[in-house]
Amino acid sequence: MRSWNSVALGIAYLLGGVLSLHGQTPTLLIPSSKSRKNQSTQKTSAPTAVSSVLPHGPGSMPTTAILAAGLPLRVQIDHRYRMRKGKPIEGRLIDPVYSADHIVLPVNTRIYGDISDLTPIHGSKRTWARLNGDFTPLKQPVLHFTSIKLPDGSSLPIDAEASERTADLVKMGPPVKKKSRIQKIKAAIHAKFTGMKQGISNAVHSKHKSERALQIFYGQLPYHPQDIWTGTEFDAELTQPVTLPDPNANHLLPVTPPHGHIPPGTIDVRLITPLTSKTDKVDTPVEAILTQPYLSKNHQDVILPNGTHLVGVVTQAKPARFWGRNGTLRFTFRQVKLPAGTMENVHAQMTAVEGNKGQNVTLDSEGGAHANADKGKYMDPLVLGYLAGANAVDTNQNQVDAATTSNGFGLPARILSILFVSGTTISVFAYYAAGQSVIRRWIMRGHEVVFAKNTRMELAVADR
Repeated sequence: MRSWNSVALGIAYLLGGVLSLHGQTPTLLIPSSKSRKNQSTQKTSAPTAVSSVLPHGPGSMPTTAILAAGLPLRVQIDHRYRMRKGKPIEGRLIDPVYSADHIVLPVNTRIYGDISDLTPIHGSKRTWARLNGDFTPLKQPVLHFTSIKLPDGSSLPIDAEASERTADLVKMGPPVKKKSRIQKIKAAIHAKFTGMKQGISNAVHSKHKSERALQIFYGQLPYHPQDIWTGTEFDAELTQPVTLPDPNANHLLPVTPPHGHIPPGTIDVRLITPLTSKTDKVDTPVEAILTQPYLSKNHQDVILPNGTHLVGVVTQAKPARFWGRNGTLRFTFRQVKLPAGTMENVHAQMTAVEGNKGQNVTLDSEGGAHANADKGKYMDPLVLGYLAGANAVDTNQNQVDAATTSNGFGLPARILSILFVSGTTISVFAYYAAGQSVIRRWIMRGHEVVFAKNTRMELAVADR
């Protein structure tokens, strides 16, 4: 009797174990309805810049996070590299990468690749380079990153194409009273001197003084090598999804939908729709995506998960015009697309944005972006004109005067002026430089407002 009881008890344990194993099915948690649809239809393409998390049961594979194709990685190069196709290159992440509500790739994560292509530069940039005496066939590097070094020291293969990013963060300033022409000139001259002082200070205290000096020297040569300089930044966009270990995926904060009310605060997004004041019109659709989760005030709940889309429109667009008149661009976000697919109303406007250095972009109190004149619009033509006029009056030039006055054609102009010390030669180059400065800053079209794809922005959510 005892043996039959033992057999029956063994069979019961065996059936219980089989049923318990059958019930341990991994659960797929995806913070985007579009991702859920892609998974259910077994498509290989992933939504742009949306991370998904895959927790596993006890005793199974380690928990992982999936970085979707299209996710941009902000990379900075820490060494100078000569532009040659196939040359190995190394950089580091300068922005963290999130999955759900936590970081999976921290700042300073190492990334490795090579220079995959060199794209010729055409248009106005190439034309102005030639007019300044630079006949180098200018090219733009395209990088291909193939691996990253994870925090645990292991290497993870990736596939990402990168393009150079030349932009500075611009924050919204306080309302500015309208200035007279004289006040604008004084402010511009002050800004020019301040910028020169800051530039000299940066050069003196920089860790890369030799590179700065080499860049200045290259700028004077009619033909020079082309390098990727230390500190250059790139946007590397993943072309394939990447799966990486994520031990924190089982400790996610709960997602609390806003239910018609998104509390005020600041959110970080990147632009999906490229915008320009040159061609975009009023009511042009605009879309952006969260790069960091938007948490509740006590940081205990997620209101808008990482990867949430924002939808808006252009409300004002004015292209640049001749006589140095610059462009203006204004847009606002009015709706949020939640992971479940529902839409919520929101009012969000820019308080900070990455603006290209050449545009000299500023933000007004209503979130509008304005391109501004160069800081040297007033000062440079005055100085160059003064040097040209002084040279015409002074008939006793020496080598120092020749080198100082002949600003119009880079190093060749200075060498010719020093060799011949001819008043005519010096005057030609001096007036050429002054005329070029006036044409470029006062007669030709002003700067456009251009926000490329993946431009980072800071938005203020208003309580409306």
